[in-house]
Order: sequence, then C-alpha cells, then structure tokens
Amino acid sequence: MKRFTFLLAVAALSVGCTSRIPAGFNPLASGNGGGPDSIDTRSANARRDALAAQILAGNIPPEAILTTVYFDFDKYTVSASERAKIDAVAGRVMATDVIIAGYTDHFGTAEYNLGLSDRRAQSVREYLVKSGANQARSEIMALGSQHADQNAAGRQSGAKDRKAVIVDVNYSGPISAAPAAKSVVRPAAPAAAGSAPAPVTAL
Repeated sequence: MKRFTFLLAVAALSVGCTSRIPAGFNPLASGNGGGPDSIDTRSANARRDALAAQILAGNIPPEAILTTVYFDFDKYTVSASERAKIDAVAGRVMATDVIIAGYTDHFGTAEYNLGLSDRRAQSVREYLVKSGANQARSEIMALGSQHADQNAAGRQSGAKDRKAVIVDVNYSGPISAAPAAKSVVRPAAPAAAGSAPAPVTAL
C-alpha cells in the first residue's frame, strides 16, 4: 500500500500547517494538478475523504472517535497504561476501517513534530496489527502541532496534545463540510537520534 507525504495549507487553519493525510484523500480532485507524486491511484472513498478533511480541520465528530491514546513528552511508544484503551476497541477496529491521526504539543519545530506525530500514529497501528487488526483497513494521518494549544507553557500543560486518535471511517452520523485545501508535496525533515521519530516516507 502506498502512502505519500503532504504539506497542506488550509484556509481555516494557520498558514504553513503541515499534515500527512490518508492515501486516496485528494484535495486537488477538482483538477488543479498534483500529478502522480501527490495522489494515490486507489479508488476514492467519499466517507473516508470527508472524515480526513474533518480531522485536518480539527473538527472530528466525537461519535466517530473509537479511542484516544496519549503519549509521554517526545515519545511515540504506546505506554503500558494506554494499551488497555487500544485493547478495549480492538474488536471494533477489526470490524471497520479506521484513520489513526497523530498529534504533538507545540514544542519543537513543525518538521520535527510532523515526524513525531506520524510515528505516534504508526505505533498505535502496529499495536493494533499485533492484536489481529488488518493493516490494509487503516490509514495514517500526521497532524504535527497544528492543532496544539499554543499557550501551553510547559510539558504538563501540553500533555493533552500528545496523542493519537483512532477514528471510525464507517461512522454513520453527519459530517459537516470542511474548508477547501491546497496540497503541495514536500518531504519531512529527517529524525534525530534517540527517541526522535523516523522521517515521514512513502510506504
């Protein structure tokens, strides 16, 4: 399965926000270009794309969220205390398609946080796959720090932003329209050593 790294500028969000969005979600579908390096050629999934747009806009329908997994500062490994949350929804995940959206607090550069949020989402997916979930039924979104509380003054106050959210693509409730987005392909910065995330790459 191929996925690609995207830089998206969204009208409703601050300029320069970066995100990695699911394969198949194509904000340039109306015909503004993009080419083979910016879109996945799999068939469109309107429900998935609509939810991806809502995640990108920071407006996930609460009922679509299966669970939220939190992480320690500058870490992407799922802690023992958070594994129970994933275990509790593993059965539901196996019966549906999901988007796993990763986030960080605002500390660090945008590029570093994008990579860290990607690793957090991937870490949750890896745990789900080990629990029996089908990897092909999940997508990764990396939002970095674009939805983080910019007023958080320390590690503790930013803890709520260090997370990965598992979203049910087959959620059947209403999804409001999202603002138009513009996409440009750009690689994420390479990760540092230690607990730093791996670079965001096409899979």
